[in-house]
Amino acid sequence: MRGSHQFFRLLKRILSHTGLVLLLLSIPIVSSPDFDGTLSVFRVSPFQREFIRFVLVIFFFYLNLNIFLPKFYNKKRFSVYTICIMISFSLVVIIPNLLTSGNFFSQNPPPMKMGDPVPPGNMPLSPMDGKQPLPGFGHQNDTSYYQMIFSSLLPFLFSFLSSLFIFKNIEKKELERSKAKAELLNLKYQLQPHFLFNILNSVYSLALLKSDDAPNGILKLSNVMRYVVQESSKDVVDLTKEIEYIKDYIALQLIRTDSSLDFTYTEIGDLKNLKIVPFLLINFIENAFKYGFNAEENSKISVKIVVQEGVLNFVVFNKIVNTAVNEENSFKIGLKNTFEHLKQVYPEKHSIKINETEEIYEVDLKISLI
Repeated sequence: MRGSHQFFRLLKRILSHTGLVLLLLSIPIVSSPDFDGTLSVFRVSPFQREFIRFVLVIFFFYLNLNIFLPKFYNKKRFSVYTICIMISFSLVVIIPNLLTSGNFFSQNPPPMKMGDPVPPGNMPLSPMDGKQPLPGFGHQNDTSYYQMIFSSLLPFLFSFLSSLFIFKNIEKKELERSKAKAELLNLKYQLQPHFLFNILNSVYSLALLKSDDAPNGILKLSNVMRYVVQESSKDVVDLTKEIEYIKDYIALQLIRTDSSLDFTYTEIGDLKNLKIVPFLLINFIENAFKYGFNAEENSKISVKIVVQEGVLNFVVFNKIVNTAVNEENSFKIGLKNTFEHLKQVYPEKHSIKINETEEIYEVDLKISLI
């Protein structure tokens, strides 16, 4: 699914660039005074020069954006970059005139017969006429060096500034993405140790009591630890694996509870072929057990997971019976980190409702996983 998404994104990018290039190439055609609705305009020498120049300017745009800027400018090799720009500009000035003056695109004129009048453009220059025509740049009625440079300067400058602006914009977005990824990793690592310490305390308590549940608890703990080590570096994991991890965590918590806890777990829907960002849900369950279980009171905790049409509905409910916990600050930080994590990884693809009173606490989270 992820591979097909990347393919379509690449295809969309290719098609958009192709469309843009074709649109730009149509500008000199439709704006030419020699354009009569047919392709005969391509036989006109001045148009040929302008069209070739336009093609070279577009080519330079992509060359500068994808090679010169990242390879030389971005690595502070400014001298090499300057040489590349100067060579590119020289080619944009010279190549159109070289190609068109050499009759690359036009037919050769028929051979002249004895006594035929000489065409004006082919009249030989006398020594009194001043400068001889520049080799490779056509006849005496062709544009001068200054005219060629000026006609190439504006489109080249526009191409240069456009590619530089787009490159800087891409660089800025990459920096923002890297910063966002670093923030996500920071949030993730803040969330993980908090509940892992609680798991270790639970197993330690069982070992002190020499409970028969201790071996099973150690097995569940190894499953949890393995999942944390193997999956914590991934951006997304299979939803089935994340739910199995949650079940192992719940099993560990239930080992240290007694009959005073009324616990229910409900799972509805097909969890296969769906991905989720890891460690998003566990914090809500951890806090439900922290504040929802008290051996001296009737406690109630429920976890409900429903998947329908690619939307995960995750509901955690608990009665507030453990008011002796003195980690209010850590509780708020944990939830705040989870909320921030959700905003980062599922912007505009999740909704969360919190129902909190003096007696109950309920979280209703919905995430679109497609």
